[in-house]
Amino acid sequence: MGLSAKQDVAFNGIVKRYYEKILKFCVYALRGNRSAAEDCAQDIFLILYENMGRLKDYDKIGGWLYKTADHIAKQYAASLMKERKRFAVPSSVFETMDGETPLDRIAAKDNIKSEEEQIAEEKAVARAAAEIEKHLTSKDEQILELAFREKHPLKEVAARLGISLSAAKSRASRLQQKINALARELLADWI
Repeated sequence: MGLSAKQDVAFNGIVKRYYEKILKFCVYALRGNRSAAEDCAQDIFLILYENMGRLKDYDKIGGWLYKTADHIAKQYAASLMKERKRFAVPSSVFETMDGETPLDRIAAKDNIKSEEEQIAEEKAVARAAAEIEKHLTSKDEQILELAFREKHPLKEVAARLGISLSAAKSRASRLQQKINALARELLADWI
């Protein structure tokens, strides 16, 4: 059901007054991910629209908006973290002897980037991670999950996999080299 004329005017006034503030709040809460922040802000104002009939005091709407923004941004952040964890290859796998990763080299290349460049980089990294995962064997995936994502000590990894400690070290080292080589190849344009 739509809004009454009075509610429609109030809603448009609230959007005009608070949209940029709520968007900035979401950008901050989502660590600069503007695309996700825009989706988050839209969801917040959709919730406002759906609840305009229940709200009584439009003068105190700012607090309601920020409380809602905090709640929704936390949901978005958790969802983004879950998605990243699902597809991400931990940066520790990419580390070279100097502790630098391909992602560090991308970041050092140019710290000031447009939103389009940031999105392009994120997409390139996501595509590279997905491509890297295609090249992993089931043994690689076990090591990746236990040693790098869950950060279990190699002694524990060896015990869980029923292999010797030296075999676990060897597999972890080979996996790190494999992922580094693939990352350098797949992210060559960005490094």
